[in-house]
Amino acid sequence: MESSCTAVDVLSNASLFAIIQGYLPGTSFQAYTCGEVAAERGFMYVLQRAPNVAFGSLKGDSVERGARAMDYAAKGGHQVALEWLHVHPQFHTACSHRAMDWAARAGHFDIIQWLHAHRTEGCTDEAAIGAATQGHFAILQWLVATYPNESISMQVIEEAAENGHVAILEWYVDVDGVPPPERWSDEPFTAAAKNNHLDVVEWLFDRRAPSSSNAMDLAAESGHLSMVQWLHAHDTGGASEDAINWAANCGHLEVIQWLHVHRSDGCTTDAVDFAAENGFLSVVQWLLAHRPEGETTQAMDLAAKNGHLDVVQWLHTHRSVGCTTAAMDGAAKRGHLDMLQWLHDHRNEGCSTNAMDFAAKKGHVDVLEWLHLHTTAGCTTDAVDFAAQYGRVAVLQWLTRHRSEGGTTDAMAFAAEHGHLATVEWLHVHRPEGCTTDAMDWAAKNGHVDVVAWLHVHRSEGCSPDVVDAVIRAGHLRVLQWWYAHRPERCTWNAMAVAAENGQLAILQWLDALGTEECTTKSMDLAAENGHVDILEWLSANRTEGCSREALELAVSDGHAAAAKWLVQHRPAEAPVTQCMKLAREYGMERLRDWCVTQPTRKKRGKK
Repeated sequence: MESSCTAVDVLSNASLFAIIQGYLPGTSFQAYTCGEVAAERGFMYVLQRAPNVAFGSLKGDSVERGARAMDYAAKGGHQVALEWLHVHPQFHTACSHRAMDWAARAGHFDIIQWLHAHRTEGCTDEAAIGAATQGHFAILQWLVATYPNESISMQVIEEAAENGHVAILEWYVDVDGVPPPERWSDEPFTAAAKNNHLDVVEWLFDRRAPSSSNAMDLAAESGHLSMVQWLHAHDTGGASEDAINWAANCGHLEVIQWLHVHRSDGCTTDAVDFAAENGFLSVVQWLLAHRPEGETTQAMDLAAKNGHLDVVQWLHTHRSVGCTTAAMDGAAKRGHLDMLQWLHDHRNEGCSTNAMDFAAKKGHVDVLEWLHLHTTAGCTTDAVDFAAQYGRVAVLQWLTRHRSEGGTTDAMAFAAEHGHLATVEWLHVHRPEGCTTDAMDWAAKNGHVDVVAWLHVHRSEGCSPDVVDAVIRAGHLRVLQWWYAHRPERCTWNAMAVAAENGQLAILQWLDALGTEECTTKSMDLAAENGHVDILEWLSANRTEGCSREALELAVSDGHAAAAKWLVQHRPAEAPVTQCMKLAREYGMERLRDWCVTQPTRKKRGKK
């Protein structure tokens, strides 16, 4: 008991945590209170001494946070944590194929081998893809040797090329089942060119791998002048107008100048528009001085939106294309008051109602005040609705005092949806629009029990008939508990089946303890269909309904090998291994089929 109290004291004492974090710079408080983060970082004290703090108790609202604890321990490379979770009854099933997939990407070879020896979840092609991406050659070789029945994805080759791993490409050419480079797609070449891996590009070019028509465009966008020059010299497919357009978007003037001299692909008005949008004045000036395409009103509109006053002023002085109301609208949305003032003084396009609506949405009261005094466009009901959605009470107060457009019933619904109780209360007292059932529905679906409770007491609109279904699907146990105590609505069909289908173990346990909800074989069937092994185990241990013979096919057809294996091992009457083997073959799950071969065939017992 003493150690438990000490753990709670430490976990809840900010001063002690400040000392601890002094020895672990960069580690956030979340690492000590979120089980998945603790598992990923190998904080065994949290895992062993305070699992209910880290993951929530089995009766709590956050038990699902532990559903992938082993995955995260594998990702972080913490074998001690992995082994502890593996034998812990609460977390034994908290593992999926992501464990090996993530470990492969992170380069944790020892973790991969441990998982292969002690777990049955295996991996997906994401493991090989991740290893190729990060250049973990030894892991990649091991995966191919260990899982010879798995086909080699072209994405592995693409990732190796994109990240500059020539050795992996050379090795893959020699692996049985991999087509030679001339039969590959053009994606490896394109990816290597985009990321400036000239050695990979040369290797692919020498082996007649397909090049692409946009490799030079992408190299130009990334500012890789030497790559652009190499591609041009070797005539690998040319470029398009996008080369200069995209280089302008990213401010690569040197690349633009080279393309202008050595290529004839040209560009479009997008080049100047993009450069203006992103504030590259020197690029704008050079393009307009050396290229004939010019710009559109979007150049000034987008420059104004992003606060590039120098670009706007230069275009105003030296060009005649001008802008539209979108210039002031965009500046208002981003809160650029100096831009608004300059446009108002030097341009005559004005703004639209979007200006005030957007400013209200973003909470720019100073912009609202300025627009109200200096422009005549006004706003729409969106201003109030947007402000409510983002919980901006100060904006609502200003709009109510100074504008007459009002809002709609969506205002309170949006505020409720996002959990802004203070905003809901303010709207109820100060605005006449009211709300609809959307307010309680959306608050409940998003787990805002305080908002739901307030609406129940102070409003009469109620909710929709199927809101409890949505609450169960989303896993909001606290909302559900409140609902059963205060409201008459219930699930429109089997509540326990809905919980099982969506992997909501805590809710399933609470409903079972309540004793008022029916449970059928549908619960286990739907859990199998969605791969929720923890639900299957709990139902098997605590309920007697079992499953139907459909459960196995539902699991296999949706690719849930772990669920299928569990059914074969624990429900052989409904899920015989011979049927599993047949289904695995039918649905192309080779690894599951191979596993079935290793399982004993169980004969049905006859009546004595």
